[in-house]
Amino acid sequence: MRIGNTDIEPTKIICIGRNYVEHAKELDSPVPTEPVFFVKTLNSLITNGTAIIYPRILFETEEFNRVDHEVELAFIIQKKCKKIAPENVYNYIQGFSIFLDITARKMQIFDRNRNLPWYRSKNFDTFSVIGPRIVSLSEIKDPHNLKIELKVNGEVKQSSNTRYMIFKIPEIIEYVSRFLTLDKGDIVATGTPSGIGPIQPGDIIEAFIEGIGTIKNRVILEEEE
Repeated sequence: MRIGNTDIEPTKIICIGRNYVEHAKELDSPVPTEPVFFVKTLNSLITNGTAIIYPRILFETEEFNRVDHEVELAFIIQKKCKKIAPENVYNYIQGFSIFLDITARKMQIFDRNRNLPWYRSKNFDTFSVIGPRIVSLSEIKDPHNLKIELKVNGEVKQSSNTRYMIFKIPEIIEYVSRFLTLDKGDIVATGTPSGIGPIQPGDIIEAFIEGIGTIKNRVILEEEE
């Protein structure tokens, strides 16, 4: 896939959960003592300007009819790696981008309350957005001091700074790479700040990170079959 002027071929998307204290609190979840991660599938991945499709199975079912936005700083893996020491992690990063993690929130809670995996709530088609470009390490002086913001229909819903990450990028890669191989092109999203909230068909979502730019995507209702 092409992100700005750069082509990447990810094999997976790794997402870090509850990596901002205030976000953990708004989910009524404990603040983690080590990175929490989950995997998103490539069918969910779209780029800047592509429509986010709100599935009818969610829209038409009261039990599941809440879908949330989550803006995150992401980085792209430059070369295959495993068991990476924290001091070496930046040798394995190609660059940074904006990631928008879309979550079927009511479905996630439904599954979690039943001690079931909540995989399905994260992996509907178009539920991962990346863009508008990949910014090199040399262009980002400090990835842990970037303004991060999300607007819905022009109204600010999330606004924070990456300095508030609980686990910084070296800790994230070191931890994740203990358990699985990261391949060239893989996307790692570093978690969202507080302010998550619902989106609806017709909404315009704008996600911004300082030094990278803005992604802008419209939400549309899935067509009837």
